[in-house]
Amino acid sequence: APIVALVPALITMMVIPIGDIIVIGDRTIELQAARLNVGILYVLAMVSLGVYGIVLAGWASNNRWALLGGIRASAQMISYEIAMGLAIIGVVLTYGTIDLQEINRAQSGLFLGILPNWGIFYQPLAFIIFLTAGIAESKRAPFDLPEAEPELISGYFTEYSGAKQSIFMLVDFLESLIVAALVTALFFGGWQVPLLERDGIHFPWGGFMPLPQTLVAIIQVHAFIIKVLFFCWLQIMIRWTLPRFRYDQLMILGWKILLPFALVNVILTALV
Repeated sequence: APIVALVPALITMMVIPIGDIIVIGDRTIELQAARLNVGILYVLAMVSLGVYGIVLAGWASNNRWALLGGIRASAQMISYEIAMGLAIIGVVLTYGTIDLQEINRAQSGLFLGILPNWGIFYQPLAFIIFLTAGIAESKRAPFDLPEAEPELISGYFTEYSGAKQSIFMLVDFLESLIVAALVTALFFGGWQVPLLERDGIHFPWGGFMPLPQTLVAIIQVHAFIIKVLFFCWLQIMIRWTLPRFRYDQLMILGWKILLPFALVNVILTALV
């Protein structure tokens, strides 16, 4: 069960690009572990597989509290995956591709001549829905109902200790990292830096400062890391700030609030 939960979280990171292609002599270096032209479908598939590890952990423990935690986790993850997927569809409709690298490249330049050409300005509602659903998917506060200590001891991993428990704890933080990386890639330009192109800095008034391609790649990778760290920090601040939802509030938020807004966002995006 811990391995089934861990492996999908780890291999999801393979398709998230941390920089553009670098050409050095006759060598082409792809700053992405695995280039897939269906990267978003791959991410959704891998994230969905993580449910099996959680359910298996609760069921195999032969403990009613662990089983209840596993059932809560599966219901929560399935409920919020729908809203998350619909939020991503809005981004796919905007950019016309499900390749994460191409989505990042499409976010170069300026929006209205003054703002970075990032997805947040085209899909603000999808960003809010995706971030909320992503925090719920990671099963951390304020959405930590599957492991609510006052109700379920430690939820689906009550019977686990040592390395196996540490793997479950690691998976929660890995999922937070994945959410931060996807928010960065889909809505905040990924590795894009305003005014920075592959050959140098292009100023709005027409000026140009050439830069070595290797330096540009280093700047892009660091920009991506800084954005990801910011959204990790934001998720942790939300955990420290908001109290835990009741389970009925959790389901109402997922099915009666996020899902209708996500559907409306998809319809409006398609019409536009």
